[in-house]
Amino acid sequence: MGFADNNTENLKRATEAWNSAPWYLPHENLGNEEFYSKVDIAVVATPDDAHYDILKQLANYPLKLVICEKPLCTDLAQAREIVVLYKAKGTPLMVNYTRRFIPELQELKRRYEAGEFGRLVAATHGFNRGILHTGTHIIDFYHWMFGEYVKINELSELHVDYRVWHIQLLFEKYFWQEQRIGDMPVPAYFDRHMWHLAENAFAFLEGKEPLRCTGADALKTLEICFGLMEGAKEDV
Repeated sequence: MGFADNNTENLKRATEAWNSAPWYLPHENLGNEEFYSKVDIAVVATPDDAHYDILKQLANYPLKLVICEKPLCTDLAQAREIVVLYKAKGTPLMVNYTRRFIPELQELKRRYEAGEFGRLVAATHGFNRGILHTGTHIIDFYHWMFGEYVKINELSELHVDYRVWHIQLLFEKYFWQEQRIGDMPVPAYFDRHMWHLAENAFAFLEGKEPLRCTGADALKTLEICFGLMEGAKEDV
């Protein structure tokens, strides 16, 4: 239906690319009851530190679903406030931790839970571009894959000029890894990752399946992440 962005050039390009309805500046559409009465889903895909204010504003409208990019918020108290607020309002909140939506990784999780790989022996990872922006993907993947019992000893960022991303899982009977170093392309299963998220959102609204990543899931990831960061401060 429309886009909101502080950058008018971004707005122009988006509406031209998607042939959308007239675009709206944030102060025009976030306070427009008539506009939001026609909207089923709102997607928050802004810089991380803008999520909190936008999510608070969106909670005032009768939306059927709000989808937010990760991390939910950059402040733990704010993230907790948002989860409580959306639960009170009865507005479903979905967070895009990409790997939860990809069928190939859902199959990996299924095979592990079926005992096909045996026990997890070791998990290693490396990343840059921010603990809350990028590192939370690793935390969420571990938590989703292995459940509450998994113990994460360290989450430290690599400070290099080129992209670094890798996860390696060593099981008793299987080895799996995902990596992207420098100009390496993303794994092929990412080609349709946004499509899979949209499929889950649609199926949820049709009452056919639960959301694969809720605000509560994203909050748990942040709680683990902030706990690791606090532990790192104490060790210094």
